[in-house]
Amino acid sequence: MAFLKLPFKKQEKIKDFLLIEIGLEVVNMAKLTTDGGPKIQEVGSRNFSSVSEMFNASLEAIDELAGKTEEIPKKAIIGVSGGSIKTETTVAQYTRPNPKEPISGEEVAKVLEEVSGKGGFPGFKLFFSTIASATLDGTKVSNPIGLKGDKVALSCFIAYKDPEELAVFDKLINEIDMELEKIIPTSFAAAKMMLKKGDENALILRVGKGRCEATFLSKGHISEINRFDLGIGSPDLFLTGFEVVLEKLLKESAPELVWLYLDNQEIDAAELKEKLLEFDWKNAGLDRSPSVEVEEAAVKEVSEQVGLQALSTEAIE
Repeated sequence: MAFLKLPFKKQEKIKDFLLIEIGLEVVNMAKLTTDGGPKIQEVGSRNFSSVSEMFNASLEAIDELAGKTEEIPKKAIIGVSGGSIKTETTVAQYTRPNPKEPISGEEVAKVLEEVSGKGGFPGFKLFFSTIASATLDGTKVSNPIGLKGDKVALSCFIAYKDPEELAVFDKLINEIDMELEKIIPTSFAAAKMMLKKGDENALILRVGKGRCEATFLSKGHISEINRFDLGIGSPDLFLTGFEVVLEKLLKESAPELVWLYLDNQEIDAAELKEKLLEFDWKNAGLDRSPSVEVEEAAVKEVSEQVGLQALSTEAIE
């Protein structure tokens, strides 16, 4: 299971999708319609505490969804958080031999394939790669394909997982008899929402009761996704683990904003926000204290699930 995604390539439009959002401790199954703009119609949810429980929780969640809607779409988009995820971002810079020729999809795909083939982690398998952003002759562009230019920089984001975890996702798709459209790290999709808001240096925290996932945005690039097995269920230990994660940040890449979204509806977001505002950022080696925001999703029924909102935007791109 590996997906090489070019966000600029136009494909045949599909109106309805099944969103499978596998969080840190909860699975959400949602019916999404894109006709007239993305809209989540119904949601089924179940909590889990391990990969083995996640499979059964997913079946229970889709059963709940089936009881709420007459028809479940056959095309599925999976968003994944936590687990064994490892990521890397490489900015491929090159000078085009024919700058007067428009950039083609084949040219961009070749660069992504070359970058994807050079990296990796022992024991992990690539499952997602894409061009996260692009710069042409010093100007940031949303879509380089069709444009002319000399100097190109493509930010290539690549994600890996334990093959055994990927096998569970394959088993799930076969069990519910769906066709997999794409599988994507949910935090990558959430980070893209941040970039669209203009926040180029930010720390995104997806927080569960016993787990957390941190995504770093640095100078407009999705730098890295890290998971640590501490959640707000143990507030003091959470802050200790949080300091360890911050050690991965370079001083000049200190975030201007901490964007917080919750994996579990039982979490007190206000309490966590206050703890982060009181956190000694300078003691952690950063040169400033960022602002802290709690994101409210458009999906009011599960307002803690920014993941579903992020995946719904992926469905129309």
